[in-house]
Amino acid sequence: MDIDPYLEDTLIALGAIYHEMAAKIEAPMFVDVGGYRAWRYLNLSEALACFLKGVKVVSTLNASMVLLRAGFVQEIGALCRMVDDYCNEIFFLLLPQDAEKYSKDQIQFLEDFFQEEFDKPTNPLAATQKRVNVPARKVHATFGKLTKTELDPADTQEMLRTTHQALSGYVHGAYPHIMEMFGGVKPHLNGMLGTPRMDEWRRQLIGYTYRALMVSVLVARKLGLDETDRKVRKLLEEFETGTGSKPAQTAADMLRKMKKRS
Repeated sequence: MDIDPYLEDTLIALGAIYHEMAAKIEAPMFVDVGGYRAWRYLNLSEALACFLKGVKVVSTLNASMVLLRAGFVQEIGALCRMVDDYCNEIFFLLLPQDAEKYSKDQIQFLEDFFQEEFDKPTNPLAATQKRVNVPARKVHATFGKLTKTELDPADTQEMLRTTHQALSGYVHGAYPHIMEMFGGVKPHLNGMLGTPRMDEWRRQLIGYTYRALMVSVLVARKLGLDETDRKVRKLLEEFETGTGSKPAQTAADMLRKMKKRS
């Protein structure tokens, strides 16, 4: 199988599902935002935030496929880090963490997310917003809580932290990551077609597309769209079969083996 068009077709199908979700929730309105007109949702919620983060996941993976075709795999690393963040943030917002209500961190995250970038668009230097970002470790800790019946929360958080750090090198231009562009004396400045890096990142994108499908199931459930939930799960099952990407081991077993090797 030529995996590149298969990944692209899968993302097209997933994108169509997000269009379907968009049509089933309250539509955004073209409103005044500090003197400018822009599309905005009037009723803000944690479910809407999850949906919008899912939209960004699909768009970012589509961009990654364009870069893969051109061989710019270093830049795919930066986009994968973004996808990690969006997926983890969806997990963070899925369920209330403070008994039956959303925690202070979850509320803070939502306030930051829905805050306008400038409250005075015509004079950005006079903007008064101050963001209070929720630390990544707290977002990562949520996934540990959600999977605590299968995984040790501390192990899960450490796994996410490690992935976050490893991919951050592509964002910030870390020395080891830049050196991946070298196959000899000269660096590859126009993509890395024909190098072993291509297959490495092709495998990464299979994994990230799989993750996008899994998290999209949760987005559909968060929106209460049962039929859409079934469509995403069907697409996920087809992807598992088509790529052989369904894990042969449980996440707990894989983590145990990783810890033994460390």
